[in-house]
Amino acid sequence: MSDITFLSPSRLATYTDCPRKFDYEYVQKIGAPDETRLYLNQGRAYHETIEVVCEATEPDDDPETIHDRAMDAFATKWEKHLDPDEYASRAHQKYQRRENRAAIDSFFDPDGGDGIEHAHKSVATEKWLECVRNGRGLHGKADNILRTSEGLHVIDYKRTLNDVITMNTADVLPDHLDRADHDPKRVQNAFQIAVYVEGVKQSDLYEEGMSVQFSFYGLLNRRSFQSTASGYEISVRGYPRKTMEIYEEYHDTIWNLVERAHEGITSGSHSPEPFSLINDEACPDCSFSAMCADYLSQEVRR
Repeated sequence: MSDITFLSPSRLATYTDCPRKFDYEYVQKIGAPDETRLYLNQGRAYHETIEVVCEATEPDDDPETIHDRAMDAFATKWEKHLDPDEYASRAHQKYQRRENRAAIDSFFDPDGGDGIEHAHKSVATEKWLECVRNGRGLHGKADNILRTSEGLHVIDYKRTLNDVITMNTADVLPDHLDRADHDPKRVQNAFQIAVYVEGVKQSDLYEEGMSVQFSFYGLLNRRSFQSTASGYEISVRGYPRKTMEIYEEYHDTIWNLVERAHEGITSGSHSPEPFSLINDEACPDCSFSAMCADYLSQEVRR
């Protein structure tokens, strides 16, 4: 498969957002201010915590052992990835550490936390997956793959499920394909579903006849804050969002979106079309707008 170009969901999504943005970021490699580094580093901390726990867990490990392992791993990973200088204040740093720690504590709760099941059923973490369809390749790293009684369940861990695609919002996919709407975040979710579902089917873990499921899992979905006499308490709960119904109903649309973005990237086409829609929806939040000739020329006309 040496003649096949493999692309990640994030690259496809950047191109889907704006081909010119893709050109600046991936072709010309122009650095943009990283305004999300703090949350990326927090993500590394809890992703690596889950990886450590799942890799170390044996089938007969009891829930309390798994929970204790998780809390120890979180302390190590948070110290590794988080820099105090990234925070606005010491209070901000303390609060966010407690918030993320509460998420891990809840996820690996010995009394029914989903993380206990994830650790017991995990067969691979940070698993590199590849798939090929019509000569176009996708690849990505799956956070966790569970072996269930029916087959395989791929999990992608996120901070929250805000703006993550649901069955009620999936109708943006055909609208985006028809250039009647612009929603690259949910299109990226669709790209992720495609690469993980088809990738695990083409992996060494898959056996004929297995069912495949894919879920996004928001670790900090429900958060509450309560003042106490000694300070404050933080409660956090996470939950999954299964997506196979979306993939099955919008299968052809998703792959048409994949193929259009893939073809645009591999052909080197970076003209933002339709620019009126991209200009309205993508330009205002783009880190490259101050240097983008397409955007600036439109502003001059105005």
